[in-house]
Amino acid sequence: MDIINNELNKLDEILNSELSIENLSVSLDIKNFVLSKSKKIRASLIFLLTKALNLDCSLEIYNLACAVELLHNATLIHDDIIDNSDFRRGNLSLNKKLGNNLSVLSGDLILSIAMKKLAQCNNPEIINIFSNSLFNMCKGEINQYFTINQIPDYDKYLNKSKDKTAELFIASLYSLCKLKNINNSKEIINFASNFGIAFQIKDDLINILKTDTSKPCFSDIYNGIYTLPVIYLAQKIPIPQTKEDIIKELKNHPEVIEQTLLTIKKFTNNAINSISFIPENTYKSAIITLANNLYLS
Repeated sequence: MDIINNELNKLDEILNSELSIENLSVSLDIKNFVLSKSKKIRASLIFLLTKALNLDCSLEIYNLACAVELLHNATLIHDDIIDNSDFRRGNLSLNKKLGNNLSVLSGDLILSIAMKKLAQCNNPEIINIFSNSLFNMCKGEINQYFTINQIPDYDKYLNKSKDKTAELFIASLYSLCKLKNINNSKEIINFASNFGIAFQIKDDLINILKTDTSKPCFSDIYNGIYTLPVIYLAQKIPIPQTKEDIIKELKNHPEVIEQTLLTIKKFTNNAINSISFIPENTYKSAIITLANNLYLS
């Protein structure tokens, strides 16, 4: 994103420095994974919101953004191990490159660096915020494991999406409020929650529409993870026994895709309405564009 290029470039420099670990044979592999091309959407929101509120991107803000990106990447490494994924961001996944054992340890190492960066924010409340969010994220993943091959209802799906994905957005932006003494923390948390849920629904939809060529199409269904389009399909017809037939019925009922898109739009609109208190400026417009892209792109 052009308007925060300087901030994102500086963040990459910090990440590169933190991950350049002497006498560690996998340091380069870890660094390449974390610094590989990605949108850095969580860090971008931290920078954009800071500047939209006419606040400065202090060292603590960079430490927060660094910690958030490290935490996110650690969870991706662990997810790829669990899902036995071959690729991530168009490249060979770390588990395929290093094996599961070294990948687990690499993810743990990244988590330890993230904890250090959170401590360097010099605000004990932030440690509590991230501790609670990480607990909820792990809870969401564990609950998903025990509901494999089960079609959840709408509310359970939303709760899982909040735990798995929205929690890190919430922790990121709530921590920003604590660092900068922002009074509108309730509105910002509401933005983060709605944005995060919309983000997860969009990611689930991408898996069905195959717009991400780095992942096999319908891998969620083949892994027994049933997301919102399947939930909507189950409201229309009896769900077939085989996963291949579920996929066939999804193709026969394009209206469930449109219904899913409308749900994304509902949550993105909720997110945008939550930041109405921010005066109109370039950075706020960029935040709104990010939210709208979840529905439009």
